[in-house]
Amino acid sequence: MGDFNNMMYPCDKSNASYVNHGRMRSFCNYVKNCGLINLGFSGPAYSWTNRRFFTSPLYERLDRFFANPEWSDMFPNANVYNLPIMLSDHAPVLAVLHFKFKKPTYQFKFENWWLLEEDF
Repeated sequence: MGDFNNMMYPCDKSNASYVNHGRMRSFCNYVKNCGLINLGFSGPAYSWTNRRFFTSPLYERLDRFFANPEWSDMFPNANVYNLPIMLSDHAPVLAVLHFKFKKPTYQFKFENWWLLEEDF
């Protein structure tokens, strides 16, 4: 999870008049080559602003949550939320994992004869 300072798609920018397609392609290839999965998001589409609200506002989606397949298997119900931009130029990103502890299917049983063993 983090600020990658790269877009993956032209729609990741509010003013798509200038989009560096080569840089986007390189970033997408990097993510693919690392075997990462984009977990998506709910909430506002953009996670960064230039904070020029009255002159030439610009919004981009720069913050993402990626996971590898092992992580995704561990947290299959994880949700990612882009929260509103407040004080910073970046929006906070919240990941809710819905982690459930799996109780072991066996019970530990202490055997009294173990106490008789020298190396116990």
